[in-house]
Amino acid sequence: MPEDNATNQHEKRDLPAAMTRKTLNYVVIAVAFTLVGLLIGSRAFAPAGEQAVTVDEAQLRAVIESVLDEYDLGDSAAEAGPDRFALVDDDPYIGEEDAPVVIVEFSDFFCSFCKRHFDLTFEPILENYGQYIRYVYRDFARLTAESTPASAAAQCAFAQGKFWEFRAAFFDNQGQLGRDFYLKTAEEYELDIEEYTACLDEGRYISEVEIDGFDGQIAGVTGTPGFFINGRILSGAQPYSIFERMIQRELAKAGIDYKPGAAG
Repeated sequence: MPEDNATNQHEKRDLPAAMTRKTLNYVVIAVAFTLVGLLIGSRAFAPAGEQAVTVDEAQLRAVIESVLDEYDLGDSAAEAGPDRFALVDDDPYIGEEDAPVVIVEFSDFFCSFCKRHFDLTFEPILENYGQYIRYVYRDFARLTAESTPASAAAQCAFAQGKFWEFRAAFFDNQGQLGRDFYLKTAEEYELDIEEYTACLDEGRYISEVEIDGFDGQIAGVTGTPGFFINGRILSGAQPYSIFERMIQRELAKAGIDYKPGAAG
């Protein structure tokens, strides 16, 4: 269900009607970075013999982040971005359909950074938050001439209920991707080979792969991997800690108090 933007965990100050939320966000950002400039400038141009202001970068960063959190700028990004279900097509997904957190990945099987995400981040996300996540895979097949056929081959496997097995096999064997490997993998997972071969030969899912790419491009994806977490875009193979922070914020907004590894 779409999140209610009127609900916010932070107490709001009364503002003049003309001061919109977006305008306030820009003002806060401007003030924060003006402060940075003044502090750095005071140190760089202090007269000889006078003690310049010492800038502690870590403390300054903490102050700025606390200001941003105070006004919860992430909400304004969600208001400007797509609804959390808007990017969910009839694509493969793991988890409950009505999960409070929807993660949509746009990916290319030839993308080294997508493989990094698969190797280092995908499993920890599911292990720690799987009960609260609907994880959707969509294609952004742009890197090589074989990217679209590879994605279509995985969709043919999806038609027989083996998409996630093929996804793992494809990322584990990026250098082997091609028709022979697709058929070999189909045999290993005991698919109906005649049906699978016909699916490949007829290019049944080429248009589906292209539609995924168009949807991603319209939504703002410029490279792979690209993610949307409840509608908020996250670009690149970001570390697990970034996903964890974003997931925790979405769970808090849904009124769910959960920490991985906590008792109960």
